[in-house]
Amino acid sequence: MKLKFNVMLIALTTLSLFSSQLLAANTSGVHGPNVDADDRSAQLRLALSPGDEDGDTDNWGYRFHYQHALNDRIRVRGILQYRDRGSFQYEYLRAELLYNFKKQADDGIWSSGVRFDIRQRRSDNPEEFAINWTNQWSLSNGIRIRGILIGAWQFGSDRAASGTEIETRASISKKLDNGLRVGVEMFNEYGELGEFGSFNNQSHQIGPMVGGTIAGFKYEFRYLAGVTNGTRDHNFGLRFDKSF
Repeated sequence: MKLKFNVMLIALTTLSLFSSQLLAANTSGVHGPNVDADDRSAQLRLALSPGDEDGDTDNWGYRFHYQHALNDRIRVRGILQYRDRGSFQYEYLRAELLYNFKKQADDGIWSSGVRFDIRQRRSDNPEEFAINWTNQWSLSNGIRIRGILIGAWQFGSDRAASGTEIETRASISKKLDNGLRVGVEMFNEYGELGEFGSFNNQSHQIGPMVGGTIAGFKYEFRYLAGVTNGTRDHNFGLRFDKSF
């Protein structure tokens, strides 16, 4: 009992410090490290970030991905994303590889993995490579905590940043008796390592989520509030998953 309390305390502290990616129309998620050897699934994500003031453009994000587990430790995923900021345009194509190096033991609560991402962006925007260290604590009573630390590097364009960009993500959720999962997600983007600047100039979002299953599809609805000047005030997200 004392061990579980200590782990919960550490995880909640992590939640207050860690989390990631605060673009307008945020389609990102707080992904876990676990790999199911039978996973063959597709997902559609929609996101809306309304303009904060009259005359501001509403930002929409549209993302589709397919993921395929090679075994019980390695999963690959391909992602295609479009944006609508007054005009509909391709934004990026991304490939991911997740390695679940630490499985949750039968009598344990912690699992961990590392995910490698490479992203090809539209036009002369820089490409990006990122490494995600993702962790999950599965506690009693359906409580799940996730924390992610991300380092990213841009390349291939005169507009590419020169340093290591740091992001974090975190979530805490609980599965209810009716099958719904409810919780809170948090995304933080700090900027380049050694040049974080003031908190208010960074991007930070936090808000509730709810997910479940309907007609064979998993779904999740999320609202994120921007808590700094570097983030839009509101972000709404909806996603649907289908396994094959």
